[in-house]
Amino acid sequence: MTKPIIGLNVDVDVAKPEQVRIARAYYEAVEKAGGIPVLIPPSKPAAMRRILDRLDGVLLIGGRDYNPELYGGEQDETVALLHPDRVKFDLALAKEAIKRNLPVLGICGGHQLINFAMGGSLIVDIPSHFARRFARGPVGFAEAAESVGTQRATMALVHRAGDGQPRAEHPVEVIRDSKLFSIYGRVLAKTVSSHHQAVLQLGRWLKATAHAADGVIEAVEHLRKRFVVGVQWHPERDFEGNRRLFKAFVLACKSTPVKTSATGASRRKKK
Repeated sequence: MTKPIIGLNVDVDVAKPEQVRIARAYYEAVEKAGGIPVLIPPSKPAAMRRILDRLDGVLLIGGRDYNPELYGGEQDETVALLHPDRVKFDLALAKEAIKRNLPVLGICGGHQLINFAMGGSLIVDIPSHFARRFARGPVGFAEAAESVGTQRATMALVHRAGDGQPRAEHPVEVIRDSKLFSIYGRVLAKTVSSHHQAVLQLGRWLKATAHAADGVIEAVEHLRKRFVVGVQWHPERDFEGNRRLFKAFVLACKSTPVKTSATGASRRKKK
């Protein structure tokens, strides 16, 4: 079977917006899993749609922070904004790819993007959120975590390492009724974490399918699409520990027919 062509969005350098970039680990993970990565720079809507016509799936990368105004939040000193050109393009790309029923894998910020593209919201800063919640009383902030047996936390885990510190790692508990459970088949003993924001209110048709011990939502899945999965951790930084996730994503991208427009037109891959 022909290898699937998978598009990856790229970052726009805030200081030098004429330059775009991407960490090698993202596209190398796609290659190792059997896909062909294609980088998608910010482009006009018509061009973006033509690009999607030729793709079998989309991987949404991480980066700095999306503007909280996109999901009804407020910007504060903890927010480091992405370039507006990337923000505008990423949101349009995510919505269109999901609408077409293309397989989508969102990583870290890409996971958050899936959520607010579907109408959800984010915690702007996890430590600040915990501080406000516990100032009002000793309750965990993600009651949904109770449904999968995670403990009610009295403080946030370290989800992002500080300067000069080793990378942040923590386990994640995956719920049984989910794609991720069928992929991993277990609790993830270690995930590489690098974020200070997280999913708050879930977007339409999204289900939280993994949590950290402090209740932070670590993964979402779309209930009405064949493969739309967001993970808060960085699987590309530990490919061997997450090989099955990338393999499952690439396998979904291989399936036929693949919709190539929001109106439902489709094509079949050459065998």
